[in-house]
Amino acid sequence: MRGHPLGLGLALSLLAAFVPPSTARAQQGVGLGAASPPDVRTDITAARPYWGAGPPRFFASVMFETAGISVRDELAVGYGRPHHTWAGLQIDNKLSLSSLTFFGGVRAVAPWGSVKFGPRFVTAANQKLIPEADVVTKTMLDAGEGLRSKYLSLDAEASFSIPLPFGAIGLLATGYGLVSVEDDHYVFEDSLRVVIEPPFVGRFRASYLAPIGSPATLKIGALAELVYNPGREYFNVRLGPAVAVSLTHHLEAVASVALSVYNPDEIGVAGADLGQIGLRYRWATGDLWPEFP
Repeated sequence: MRGHPLGLGLALSLLAAFVPPSTARAQQGVGLGAASPPDVRTDITAARPYWGAGPPRFFASVMFETAGISVRDELAVGYGRPHHTWAGLQIDNKLSLSSLTFFGGVRAVAPWGSVKFGPRFVTAANQKLIPEADVVTKTMLDAGEGLRSKYLSLDAEASFSIPLPFGAIGLLATGYGLVSVEDDHYVFEDSLRVVIEPPFVGRFRASYLAPIGSPATLKIGALAELVYNPGREYFNVRLGPAVAVSLTHHLEAVASVALSVYNPDEIGVAGADLGQIGLRYRWATGDLWPEFP
């Protein structure tokens, strides 16, 4: 039932050491979008096979994740083994100081991957739409005047896990189609943390996690992702480490850093995920051992 507290401390210390002091100090001056819930951890997990042990059934499940000053939750209803192998409907909510996001759609999950499709609505607290420009600067991103950013996006996502003799490779592909955005304006896309020209933007990510211990409740690895916006002919490349620790059958800790190694815009750390440490809790009806945590 327990994880590896010493391994957790070591792993997170290594992760913190990866971020240079200049980057850590820069967080104090991050732009308005920087407080958004980080999506870079979407497919980073050390979940135990516990959830695959129960019988297939109709169920309702919840996943709750917190990271710093942001929270995210997923509510699902469907048939199968919750958090393991199932198909059904899912509602996501994200709340932070910078924005509120709501998603509702269909999802199917298997041990080797998942697919998700549906509309997502984003409304920002202070983030403004950005006038068109060849290069977007941090000053433009942080502008206090202008039209408030809010939009509807049609999202599609597919992920796959490829087992290796030691560890596994994860592949994630997402495509977003933004609508209801004012003409002649760019959008700071809340999930991807990039400035785009609507409507289309896509992301591809590859990650590798190596298991530590037996059972492998600690996983350490790295990720690389590419974001492409055809409207601006824009590329953003990010790299960084990732750590996931299963603390109990229901609770895990996840942390990651994804720093831009190529970004034609000049928005600083607002275009990166700076390794927020989050706790992720899972629950479902019909749980064989429902004790908390």
